This record gives sequence, C-alpha cells and structure tokens, in this order.
Amino acid sequence: MKVWFPHEKVRAEQNEFVKDAAEAITKGKIFLAHAPTGLGKTVSSLAPALSYALENNKKVFFLTPKISQHEIVLATARMMNEKFNLGIKAIDLVGRKQMCVDPFTSRTGMGFYEACAKRKKDKTCKYFTNAKGYTPKQKAVSMRLKRGVLQEYNNSYLHIKEQCQHRELCPYEITLEMIKGAHLIIGDYSHLFHEDISEGILGAAQTQLEDIVLIVDEAHNLPERLRDMLETSFDVSALEKAIKEAKNVGDFEVEFLLKDIEKEMLALGKKLSLDKSEARIEAHELDFLRKIARDGIMQMEETAEKFMTKNKTENSYLMALCSFLITLLHEKQHTLYLVQRKGSLGIGVYPMDPSELASEVLSKVHSAILMSGTLLPLQMYSDVLGITESGERKTEKEKTQLLHNQNVKEQFASAKELSQTKKETANPRLLRKEYKSPFPKENRINLFVGGVTTKYTSRSTGQYTQIAEIIDRAVAKVPGNTIVFFPSFDVMQSVKGAMKTRRQILKQEPEMSQDEKTKLIHNFKLLGSRFGGVLLAVSGGSIAEGIDFPGDYLSCAIIIGVPFGKMDITTQALIDFYEKEFHKGWEYAYNGPAITKAMQAAGRVIRTETDRGVIVFVDERFGEERFRQYYPKDFEMKKTNEPEKEIDKFFG
Repeated sequence: MKVWFPHEKVRAEQNEFVKDAAEAITKGKIFLAHAPTGLGKTVSSLAPALSYALENNKKVFFLTPKISQHEIVLATARMMNEKFNLGIKAIDLVGRKQMCVDPFTSRTGMGFYEACAKRKKDKTCKYFTNAKGYTPKQKAVSMRLKRGVLQEYNNSYLHIKEQCQHRELCPYEITLEMIKGAHLIIGDYSHLFHEDISEGILGAAQTQLEDIVLIVDEAHNLPERLRDMLETSFDVSALEKAIKEAKNVGDFEVEFLLKDIEKEMLALGKKLSLDKSEARIEAHELDFLRKIARDGIMQMEETAEKFMTKNKTENSYLMALCSFLITLLHEKQHTLYLVQRKGSLGIGVYPMDPSELASEVLSKVHSAILMSGTLLPLQMYSDVLGITESGERKTEKEKTQLLHNQNVKEQFASAKELSQTKKETANPRLLRKEYKSPFPKENRINLFVGGVTTKYTSRSTGQYTQIAEIIDRAVAKVPGNTIVFFPSFDVMQSVKGAMKTRRQILKQEPEMSQDEKTKLIHNFKLLGSRFGGVLLAVSGGSIAEGIDFPGDYLSCAIIIGVPFGKMDITTQALIDFYEKEFHKGWEYAYNGPAITKAMQAAGRVIRTETDRGVIVFVDERFGEERFRQYYPKDFEMKKTNEPEKEIDKFFG
C-alpha cells in the first residue's frame, strides 16, 4: 500500500509509527500506541488510514474528546488533497444538541434529546422538515434547499451550522446525510461507542463496523468516558416534579406509580445517615423498581408526551425518569448501585466494565489505532478495554482460567517453555508499541523533590508551608510562565495561602464557564512575554489536558502531589472489580489513572521541537518503584532538594 504522507520531512520515530500504523491497518489489527507529543500522531495515523480507505472502499472514523482537535484533522485532510489531489471528503461531526439551530429546542436543558425526538415525531420542527420532508412536495423543497450544502465537505461544523441556519435546515440531519459520501468522519467517542448514537451514525453512513478504520485519539480517556456513557442516576427532587407532571394531565394511575417509586427510594434512603452520603444497594433491592418499569413504562411515556403537548414544552422530568428506568431494565454485568445524597436523595447506576462497550466496537471494526502520549502500561489498556488474545472479549470464566494458567506457568515453567507459550498465544489481532519522544533531551529537565507529600494522612499546615516555599523558590528562577498543578482545589487553596511569590497569580476555579476559562488562559499567556506569571490549576482538569502552551507561553510546570481519585465506594468497587478480573485492582483503578493525570499535566510544557522547559514533581511518592511502570522507558527524573538551583542552571 502506498501511503500518501503530506510532509516532505519524516522524523525517524515518526516513520516507524507510520509503518506500524500501515501494517496494523492492512492486516486488520488493533494497534495500541504510546506516542509522545511531537511525534505527529494525527498525520501519522491519518495518512495510512486514508490511503488504505480510499483504495479499499472503507471509511475512517477519527474520534477525539477535544473539539479543538477537529480542525487539525480537517487541515490534514485538506493538505493531503492539495498535495496529491486525492479528493478526500471529510465531515466534522459534533452532537445533535451542539448543532441545533431551533431557537426553542436548542435552549432545552434536561431532556433535549427526548424533546427533539418528540418535535420530529409531531412534525413541528421546521428545520427537520426542511431537511428531510414528509410529503412529496416537502421532499422536493428539501432537495432544493440542501442541494448546495450537501457538497460542503472539509469544513468545520460551525460552517455547516451557519449554512443550514441560513436555509432553515437541521445541521445535524444534513451532516448525517453527508456521511454517506464521506471518506473521513471526525467525531467524539460517543459517535461509535454509544449504542443508540452509533446506530444512527452507521445507518446514515450506510456502512457497518467491519468497513471502518478507527482512530481513537487521547485513548487514555476512553475507559473513563465509556463508564460515563453507561452510568445514570435519578433523584427524589426530579421525581417530585415528574409526579406534578402526571397530576397536571390528570393521569392518576401514573401518579400513583410514581408515588410507589418515591416510597421505594425513600426506603432505600434509610441506609444513609447524617455523616454517610452514599451506600451500596444490592441488585435485588431494585427488583420492585424494575417491576414498575416493566409494567408501566409505556404508560409513563404516553403521559410524558401528553404533558409536553399540553404545556407546549420540550422538557419533561417524567420522560427523563423513563430513560432511567429503561437503563435499570437493561442491566449491565458488574454494575454498582448506590443510594446517594447529592443535594437530594437519589439512586445511581454505575457499570464498572468499559470493555462491555469497547469490545462491541473493537472486535468488529476492520482495524483500529488507539493512541495517546500517556498510554502506559499498554497491557493495562488492552486489559481494561477487553482486547484479548483473539481480539474478542473473554467471559469471566475464561479470564479466571487464563489467570490460573498464567500463575501456574510463572511458578513452574522454565524460561524456554514460557517463551514458547508466548509465541503460541501471541495475539495476531493486537499490536502494542511504545515510542520515544522525538524532542531533544537537552530541551527538558524533570526534577523530583521528595521530603514532602500531599498524602491525605500527612496533610498539615507545616506540609503546605513547605510546598509553598518550594514553589516560591522554583518560580523565582523561571524566566517566564509557570503552571502549578494540584491534586485538588482544597490543596490548591491551602498552599496558595502560604505562597509568597511576587509574580502575578491566576487561578482556575471549580466551576468555570468556557468563556471564563478562555479569558483566564488568554491573560496567563500574555504574562509569558513579560516578567512571567503563575497559574494555579488542577491535575486531571481541562487546563491539564486540553490546552497547549507552546513557546513563551509556558516555561515550567510544577506537579504538586499524586492526583489520586477520591477513595469512595465507587473507587473501591472499581479496585475490587479489576482485582477480580486481572489481579491488578490498585494498579488499574487507582495508581494508573493518577500517574496518567500527572504526566498529562507535565506534558503541557514541551509542545514543539524548539520548546525548552522544566517539570518539577513535588511529592516523595513520585519516586516509588510501584509507579515506574507508568513512566515512559526514556523518562528520567533528577532528585533534588533545591530545584531552584537546577532551574537556574538549566535556563542559564
């Protein structure tokens, strides 16, 4: 296969990635790639994927959690077209709600999708009617209105949205129609991994998973995102509003059903106390709710529709309750059920196993590239996503037997026998590889400062003061901007109170709007060209992952503490699940995600070949052997108690 690579120069490590990606695609493999920043993951995956797809009548799906990445993918497709005249047609796909131009439906909060479906069913959305048409006359008008828009490939979703708004067309429906003729679809994980959404996408594309070459960007996010797609909750406050809706349309039978649900939820709430805001529920304790759902769900849906019609509203708490009850009926394996108090008493449903969704896609697609700059250890991600020896998901019994056999081999097999076993069981469907950073090593220094920690049991005013002094000394020697990443907002606030730096301090807040965050980043970047400022942020947040700071925008990142997740019932359940599945509960559910967050934050500093910068890891736990497996092979940290001296020496 000829790979249409659009750049003149290809770096050695990048060339290796392109070759491996091409092999994975042509041989129908699942390729997990730890590819550091600077390797050019986007073009290095797209070039072989599109080259193969054009030649073999396949479609490429490039899925990313960051909308900002969509334009980079579009630009790469345009570049390939300009250089090789390939005629690639790319579509920028975002969610239906984000594309909506209806002045009423677009402002709907909870229940948007139910409201949208109802308006389509009632034939009251002119934008959908104009895009699709119900009668022969409407279809003829629709064809005339959308004729020009349907060829607007290789443009951002904002362009399509603007064109459709001008013609009073539904942008989402137009985009779906364009998918059929597209070679490249740029979207979110949900567009293929969410069962209901993917059904509509694949139907519109008139294709099947077997004809898709899949690229998953920032794949370290995929397990958590899949769990988020599976989870749902409903509380008594929303239930009381649903009861009022049933009363509003005079459906006393449904009202009584809802009051029975309320009694059951309140009874489960007795598991809680003043100092206990969540408690585990066993699956059988929800049998009564499931029975109500089976017997009354259709009647509840009809009542919700009556309420929305009568009150000319697109919102319905009763319809949202129906969605929740349907989830209860379609129970996933390995699910945690909680009764919880988050403002109001409620019930939460938290499936533990993301491979239930992942394997449905990854076992069927033609081939897939899952890539990230923090995808270590690679074995962890293939396990968690259910990519097994055959490329298909094993049953729990098969997994237990596999672990037993593995333990026996480790204890009794000779090295030669183990080597032979590995050859025999090597997965022909799976390719895993870790690549080195292409950036010059001398452009970056990683410092490790021990003697302090943010470990919960060690937190004190004294610790916070020590950490603040380390930050102050380090910042004073940085000729530019510094971001300090904390494990939580609480720790940030405690340390900030003890800081004495003279640099201007900006701070990420817990609930910032997109506009507020954009303004914060803009103001911080401006400080880089002056004396330099300090931005306080949280590891694992949007600033730590979704934003680039090339050049003078950032010279130093200080990572305060290991950003472990909160140890609650959900985290413990996840640890228990992965311990049972792989004998690696703490590694997969707790340690791995924490170090990944820290390494993502550290990755903000060096974004281009010419960037120079310092990363300071401040917590004695960063030096522990148990975390070694999560660091890249070429990753080195210099231990010091005086980071300011090393920083001064580095910047000269």
